[in-house]
Amino acid sequence: MNWLKVHAVLSSTALVVLATAGFRQSPAFVQDEITVKRINVVDSLGRTRVILAGGFPPRRANLAGLLFINEDGGEAGGFGYTGRRRENGEIQAGAILTFDQYRNDQILALEYTHRGDRKQQGLTIQERPDTLSDRLKRAYREVETASSATARDSLQRHWQSLLPPSEIASRRLFVGRDFARAAVLTLADPEGRVRLRMQVDSLGNPSITFLDEKGTVTRTISQ
Repeated sequence: MNWLKVHAVLSSTALVVLATAGFRQSPAFVQDEITVKRINVVDSLGRTRVILAGGFPPRRANLAGLLFINEDGGEAGGFGYTGRRRENGEIQAGAILTFDQYRNDQILALEYTHRGDRKQQGLTIQERPDTLSDRLKRAYREVETASSATARDSLQRHWQSLLPPSEIASRRLFVGRDFARAAVLTLADPEGRVRLRMQVDSLGNPSITFLDEKGTVTRTISQ
């Protein structure tokens, strides 16, 4: 009988301890460091919505950052950075934050480009067609599946020479610092032709320039 009493007391105590532990929040798991090539963040339905990666091959293998995906599985923009010093000592770096038009490419970008001693940084707003033409779809497929960076650049130049801005994109606004070290604001027409340029050049001289559709300066206002 005494053994049964002891057993009952111990069993009751164990049950109380287990019940109490079940209601206590377990300590958070802490990992000081992990090493991965890619992390996919999914939503409640299991759809990938954010990709964090050290590169996005094949087209953007050197660009590390974040890629945002919409509910339909298409790219919606992202943030990326690359930077290195080439064998000849030249700096080659860049960073970009983009927002894409639905089922299309970027229409808003905050960008930094650094090539050797030439730098440009600024905000760009682009205009794109609501639907992709068959030719542009083909161009995207060929560029995306290019076998090398050289082949990709060649294809991009080829298609850019064939497709008018109305089929690709036209830069309507740029505000920033250009390669000539001028602080500039440019406004363009729907075809991407700059029609108004406000700037303060590298020597500190301000000016406003008006241009026609052929790029000819029609009027300049300077201090």
